[in-house]
Amino acid sequence: MSLARFLKFTLRQSPRQNFEIFRKLDDAKWGKLVGVDELGNRYYYNPEERYGRERWCLPAASKNDLDASQIPPRWHSWLHKVTDEVPKATAAEDALALQRPKWMAYPHYENYTGTRKANVTYNTMRPKVSAWDHTVVDRL
Repeated sequence: MSLARFLKFTLRQSPRQNFEIFRKLDDAKWGKLVGVDELGNRYYYNPEERYGRERWCLPAASKNDLDASQIPPRWHSWLHKVTDEVPKATAAEDALALQRPKWMAYPHYENYTGTRKANVTYNTMRPKVSAWDHTVVDRL
């Protein structure tokens, strides 16, 4: 990052906002707030940035809990320029605007793989291999 870009970053926003953005993204970014999703992620747009970096997200989660699945699909399509239409505030409003069926407007949740909330299947089959029993046998 150049010195000029860093100075622009520090002068455009409050020190508190600068600290939060730099801590979560490890980059100096500024822009106009476009919207907030139901998970609390904030989405920004800055036409002064180079192509591919003008749309970005400031996640609501802490830096240690960040996961790409915490971005809802409709905001993901806006970030990656699949659509230029900014999503509505909630998934239900977005479903009405896009005329989707009701079953598609469920609230988005993150991927729970590797956590306690992960889906664990229940197996009713007997194991095909028996576990090793490590009993000690006395030698003669």
